[in-house]
Amino acid sequence: MSSEEEIKNMIKSVFFEVFPNLSEKDFSWGKEQRDYPTWDSFTQLNIITFTESKFNIVLSLEESISIKSANDLLKCVISHLK
Repeated sequence: MSSEEEIKNMIKSVFFEVFPNLSEKDFSWGKEQRDYPTWDSFTQLNIITFTESKFNIVLSLEESISIKSANDLLKCVISHLK
């Protein structure tokens, strides 16, 4: 199993893949969906798909809908890797 730091780095990489114009200084674990002008339903799908692929997990519909920040995604991934 990956360390929490490795998991965080992988989740950050998902966000940088999905939001190509996101800079390191603009990334925040608490920044929510409403704070990203381009975070729409297609973006949500990309976040979920990329995350499932990177971590080899499957997120439920309820989990997928509940993710509104990088921190939410982190908690969800950690719960799957325990």
